[in-house]
Amino acid sequence: MNRKLLSLIWLVSFVLTACEAGTASFPTTPSPATQAPPAWIIQDYAPQAAPADNPLKGFMPFTDAYSSKDTPIANDFPHSLEWFYVPLKNLMNGPDSFTFETGLEPTLNDIASRGHQAVFRVYVDYPHKFSGLPPFLLDSGLNVRPYSFFGNLPGESLSPDYEDPLLINALESFIAELGRRYDGDPRLGFITAGLIGFWGEWHTWPLDGYTEDRTPEEDWMPSQATQIRILKDFDDAFNQTKILVRYPVGQLSSLPSAAGQRQPYASVDMNIGYHDDSFAYETLFGYDWYFMGRMQWRGALNKWRTEPIGGELRPEIQLGIWLDPPRPNAEDFSTAVDTTHVSWLIAHAIFTSRAVGGDVYQRALAGAKRMGYELFVSAIQLPETISATGPFQVSLRLQNTGVAPFYYDWSVQLGVLDASQRLVVTWDTDWKLSGVLPPVDRDRLYTELTYTNPKPGLQAGTYTLVLRVVNPLPNGKALKFANQKQDQALAGWLTLGTFAVR
Repeated sequence: MNRKLLSLIWLVSFVLTACEAGTASFPTTPSPATQAPPAWIIQDYAPQAAPADNPLKGFMPFTDAYSSKDTPIANDFPHSLEWFYVPLKNLMNGPDSFTFETGLEPTLNDIASRGHQAVFRVYVDYPHKFSGLPPFLLDSGLNVRPYSFFGNLPGESLSPDYEDPLLINALESFIAELGRRYDGDPRLGFITAGLIGFWGEWHTWPLDGYTEDRTPEEDWMPSQATQIRILKDFDDAFNQTKILVRYPVGQLSSLPSAAGQRQPYASVDMNIGYHDDSFAYETLFGYDWYFMGRMQWRGALNKWRTEPIGGELRPEIQLGIWLDPPRPNAEDFSTAVDTTHVSWLIAHAIFTSRAVGGDVYQRALAGAKRMGYELFVSAIQLPETISATGPFQVSLRLQNTGVAPFYYDWSVQLGVLDASQRLVVTWDTDWKLSGVLPPVDRDRLYTELTYTNPKPGLQAGTYTLVLRVVNPLPNGKALKFANQKQDQALAGWLTLGTFAVR
C-alpha cells in the first residue's frame, strides 16, 4: 500500500471519528492574534556612548562668558546648559510688583538663542557684591547686618533679618509669582532655590549657631520653621520645573543631625533636589558637614531617584582635577559622581581657559559624559510585516546606563520613514522617561515599553521606524541615545528597525 493511500485512509478515519463525537477540528494556520510575537532584536551600543552635551546634564559655564571681554568662551567644550545669578532687586520693585521683563527675560532669551537651557539662582546676599535686596525693603526699615566675611567690604552685601515679616512676605510673594510665570518654561533646565543665606546657599557660616568646636554662637539663619515655610512655597509653586536647594534643610527636632543622630529633614519629603557647590572637594563621606555626610544623616541618600542633584565643581580644582596626577586635595571625580548621582555641575574654568586641551580636554569630556542619565535601547520587538488594515505594535527595552534618571517627562515620539527616508508620520507615545532608573541595585536592567496603533494608516511598502525625545525648547539640543544607529537615517532620531506593509 503506497503512502498516498495510507494518508487518505487516515484522513477519512479522522473525519468519521470526529463526526461520531459531534465535533470536527482541523489543523489551521494560527490567526494573527494568536501568532507568537516577533523575536527581540538586540540593538548596538555606541562605542563613544552618548554626547557630553545631551540636554540637562554635564558641565556648564556662567552665561556672561559669552559676552565677557576678559574671560570669554575659549574652547569648544560641549554643553547644553548655562548658569547665572540674579539679584532679587532686579526682579521685584514692590511687595506685589515685579520686573521679570527687564531682569530675567533678556538673559533667558539669550541663552535659549544658543539652543541651551538655563539654570539660575536669585540671591539677596552675595558676599563682595552690592546688596541684592530690593530698595523698597530697605526703605521700609528691614533690619540688615554688615559683615566682612569672604572679602565683603563696607557698603557691599548685607545680611537681612530673615525673620522679619516684611522680608518673609516679600519672598513668598516673589516665589509664587516666579512659579506662576515660569513653571514649565522650556527655556529653563533647573532653578536653585537661593534667596536664603550667603550666595543663596542656605547657610550663614561662620554665624550659623555654632562655632567649629560646636559651642553656641550667633545664628543669622532664619528659624527652622521659616526655612520649611520658604521651601514649601517653592514646592507649591513649581510642579514641572525642578527646584534644588544646597542640602537637606528643615530640622524637625531640637538637635541638628550628625553622626549618631540620624533624622530626616523636612525638605526630604518635598519635590526638591540638592546641589553640592563644593563638588569633589567636600563631597564624599567622612565629615558630617560634607555633602554626602549631610545627605546621609538627614535622610536624603535616595532622593536622587526622583529629584536631581547638581552643583558646582569647586572653583579651585576645576582645572587641576583633570591633571595626571590630579590636584592632591581633590576627591576622585568618578567616585564623587557615582556616589552623589549628580547630573550637572558649574565648571566655568573649563570653558574659559585656553589650557583646556589635549589630555585635560579628554579627561574633562569623559567626566561630563559620566554625569546624569544615559539612555540605551537594548532590544526591540518589531514585526517584519503588518497588514495595511491591521494594527501596528512595537515594544522596546530601554536601559539607563548612567548614574541618574532623566528627570523630565518630555514627549517621546515614534516616526516612520518611507523607502526614500522621508518622515511620513509621527506617533506620540505615553512613555515616561523619568521612571527609567539606572540599575544601581541590579534590580531592573531595563524598562519594557510598548506602543500600539490600531489604525496606522500606512500604504503598502517598506518603512523604517525611528525614535526621538522632543526637547520642548524649539531649537534645543537633541537628546541622543547611546546607540550606534542614533542619527543614522534622520538627524535627531534613533533608527530602530524596518518593517513592511502588505
